[in-house]
Amino acid sequence: MSPAHRLYRLFVRLLVPAVLGWLWWRGRREPLYAKRLPERLGMIECPPEAAGGILIHAASAGEVQAARPLIEALRHQWRDHSLTVSTVTPTGMQMLRDHWGAVIRHVYLPLDTAGATARFLDRLQPRMLILIEREVWPELLWQCRRRYIPVVIVNARLSERSARSYRRLASLFRPAWSHLSWVAAAEPESQARYIALGVPAERCHSTGNLKFDMPAHEAPSVRPPVFNGRLVVVAGSTHQDEEDILLSFWPELVRQDPRLLLVLVPRHPQRFDDVARNLERAGLAFARHSRREQPTQDVHIWLGDTMGQLMQWYQSADLCFIGGSLAHVGGHNALEAMVFGKPVLFGPHTHNFEQLYQLIETAGAGVRVRSAEELRQQVEMACHDLGPFRSMGHRAASLVRQHQGATARTLAMLAPLWAHHDPAALTPIRTASHQGRVVWWDPGLSDEVASADFDLGPHQGDARPMATGSGRGQVHLTDCGRVSVVLRHYRRGGLMARISKDRFMGTRVASSRAMREYQLLRLMRSWRLPVPAPVAARFDPKGFTYRADIMVAMLPGTRNLVQRLAVSTLPDSAWEAVGRAIRRMHEHQVFHSDLNAHNLLLDDTGLAWIVDFDKCVVRPGDDWKSANLERLLRSLRKEAQRQAIRHWSEDAHWPTLIQAYQLPPDLGEGSV
Repeated sequence: MSPAHRLYRLFVRLLVPAVLGWLWWRGRREPLYAKRLPERLGMIECPPEAAGGILIHAASAGEVQAARPLIEALRHQWRDHSLTVSTVTPTGMQMLRDHWGAVIRHVYLPLDTAGATARFLDRLQPRMLILIEREVWPELLWQCRRRYIPVVIVNARLSERSARSYRRLASLFRPAWSHLSWVAAAEPESQARYIALGVPAERCHSTGNLKFDMPAHEAPSVRPPVFNGRLVVVAGSTHQDEEDILLSFWPELVRQDPRLLLVLVPRHPQRFDDVARNLERAGLAFARHSRREQPTQDVHIWLGDTMGQLMQWYQSADLCFIGGSLAHVGGHNALEAMVFGKPVLFGPHTHNFEQLYQLIETAGAGVRVRSAEELRQQVEMACHDLGPFRSMGHRAASLVRQHQGATARTLAMLAPLWAHHDPAALTPIRTASHQGRVVWWDPGLSDEVASADFDLGPHQGDARPMATGSGRGQVHLTDCGRVSVVLRHYRRGGLMARISKDRFMGTRVASSRAMREYQLLRLMRSWRLPVPAPVAARFDPKGFTYRADIMVAMLPGTRNLVQRLAVSTLPDSAWEAVGRAIRRMHEHQVFHSDLNAHNLLLDDTGLAWIVDFDKCVVRPGDDWKSANLERLLRSLRKEAQRQAIRHWSEDAHWPTLIQAYQLPPDLGEGSV
């Protein structure tokens, strides 16, 4: 960790009280800002099926809108419960809800402190982080790097002004650029700036702007009756200076052409009431969409003060003004109007989308206005003759069609990052609760699992113990649904076992030992690692303690190393298989807390398997991996001293295992 990053950590930590206070204060006017504050510290509630999926971070409403084509495309390859979208603002959350309801899970990205970010990633355990446009947080990227979570930026846009800012903080951001897995730039200019900052050229490509792929068919195709006979001008994503300009000349234009209707859609929802008060002070008659008011023939301003409606306004417009371009903001997204074949007007300040607006001007799909007077003149021209503006709209639609395909190109770039993963293994998790006991199970393996299925009683007369020679108690082989399972009850060891043999402290279901192991096995199966399939797990609470049980699918034809070595020597291919299996596990940063000869199995085909993941975790870093191997070596030595394994030679067998471990594995081998 660089000194600059340490200083950044200290700075952000000092800011936390102020940021939380600001969120609470702003929540007095906008209640959504004050809700779910624990999530800002990484304390997210993660449903069991969410772990191991893809995290897409879109800071606010604009980024969520840009991510729509990509999210829809990902839904064809990943289950909905495997996709999580994080935002910083409630407006981003509302935009997500407007498009997908509760189908796509939403969380707030935590403040960029070490503790909050670690909690967030540990609970969600994403296999990939997709950043939309330009959300680069140093601590988040550093934590992902330690956990070997690939990070990509898609629809990446970087202005020269932002690039200069990053260059001034080069010592902080340089490690982030070099460790990005991919950057999919929205245009060649941004691609060049990212490469200049330090993103390796082979990992930075211009794939095009996702917003060209924005689905136009979702908005209603029929113009609302309220617009019949009206000449509709939609001013979208406006700022106060632009609203003042529009309202200064609007009454005069209305006197010239009473058909005119201005749909005014402010950029920020927190300004909706302020804009309404400004209209009242100006003595202008208007209707408020949030109150379900509609403009009559005598009302020429409709305040679009609801979220998620802008594209519908654009579709019904005759002429569109794109906000943030007369004000010194940099311009907003003209594609939201152009996708419907609408002509666009915009001001001189368009550096946020400079290439897009250059394309618009070159294609004749819109007009750049340099002043309030030029804007008034363009609206006045439309009142006299809409024909030229309709032609602009046709050219706008053609321009959009010419530049579509960014989603497909982006997916092709991302695909290698999950080539050795199996999204189908991230099956939904069914849950049931009865008298406080909670059961999780895989509906693909068993239609239903009840708490009583974990209790060895008369109804499980066929259950039989399996002595492994390891652990703190027996496991039992029984049947559950369509599979044979190994049932294990969690027990304590050491001095604590004298106080309580099988009770553990805690009341949070997801943090219990059974559920943690269930989640880890599910995640490892999706990585195609050689581990048993998790079938079911139980949390059985009492007061501030709980008991726990887990069922995993039986691995047929397997025996552990101790059992194998007790009767015969193993060929080199077996030791190589064990070494590769451990290496693949370590490549995915899985720390096995009890890597011993009893927990390594070989089947009749020569494949190696790893079992018993109690208290095991996905752990950052690399320093623990050699210690993991040393633990296995001590285990083999111990069994040899006990003469439990008669066919083990450290000098002959251990180097073979290590040599296979040191070879970079094919992460897709041995699919399970």
